[in-house]
Amino acid sequence: MRLQKKLLPFIVILIMISCVKKNETLMEPVKDLNALWRIETVTRNETDITKFIDSSGFRLMLSPDKTYKLEGNNIPFIVDASTGTWSVDDPQYPYKITFKPNDSTSTFTGDVATPVTKGNRTLNITFSPGCEANSYTYIFEKVQ
Repeated sequence: MRLQKKLLPFIVILIMISCVKKNETLMEPVKDLNALWRIETVTRNETDITKFIDSSGFRLMLSPDKTYKLEGNNIPFIVDASTGTWSVDDPQYPYKITFKPNDSTSTFTGDVATPVTKGNRTLNITFSPGCEANSYTYIFEKVQ
């Protein structure tokens, strides 16, 4: 009993020290989208149409200098020019991605999501190519 009375203040101090708030702020990391991406899945109006589109050779290169390059198959995409610049509205929490072709003054903006699937970051771009009734979502995975 006497030992418990002597240890009690030390235990209380240890508990208080362990509960002291550290001066550390958790920050969401910047999403690194700089990579060569290949299409994993294509949906139109939430229906999977991947098997109807030959996207095997299509690649989207997003470079650190904020340029993009489209390679391969000529499939419907948010932008049809093969080169230009790209940007996101917020590097930590991107909701929009914008493409500006080199040969145009127009920009093309789509919704973007960057979930982690099977331990790897994916890139989901959703857009409507002119007709608002149709919405396409391209789900990309990094080319290793």
